[in-house]
Amino acid sequence: MQTVAPPQLDFESTDFFDAFALLYPRLVNYARRYGATFPEDITQEAFVILMQRETHVEHPVAFLYGTVRTLSLTEKRPMKNQNLSLDAILLDPGFASDAEGQLLSREIREHMRTLSPTFREALWLFVVEGLSIREIAGIIDIPEATVKTRIFRAKAQLREQLNSNGGVHAMA
Repeated sequence: MQTVAPPQLDFESTDFFDAFALLYPRLVNYARRYGATFPEDITQEAFVILMQRETHVEHPVAFLYGTVRTLSLTEKRPMKNQNLSLDAILLDPGFASDAEGQLLSREIREHMRTLSPTFREALWLFVVEGLSIREIAGIIDIPEATVKTRIFRAKAQLREQLNSNGGVHAMA
């Protein structure tokens, strides 16, 4: 499976508008995943919060994902304790860019839906969004070791499902 390199942005040397243009669609999709009613507004608000910070943010991309996640959950407070799924993104190609749609084959997407929400989220952020373990830990607010464990277990479950036919799947 070919992975797309994550956007590595240095907000001090990169034009802020270029960074916004690159990350905006991805962050809107991330807000949609959490059922945000106004994902575009939430994403814009996350950028405003980043711009208005008085202290330097070491990992601005992770900060933006975390802010979008928090704002989305706050907007949909009753949904906070429900299982959050990637079903909308995985089933509707309009939520993902063409590159992301090509990255995940239909079969992988089918099997990914059977993973627990915690495993799906960690795997999605790592594989599709291309975030580092540290960034994911900051977004989900769990230890890095837990992120590694979730990704490992998610991959193991996918591998087991894909190979359950008796053969070895090319993607496993």
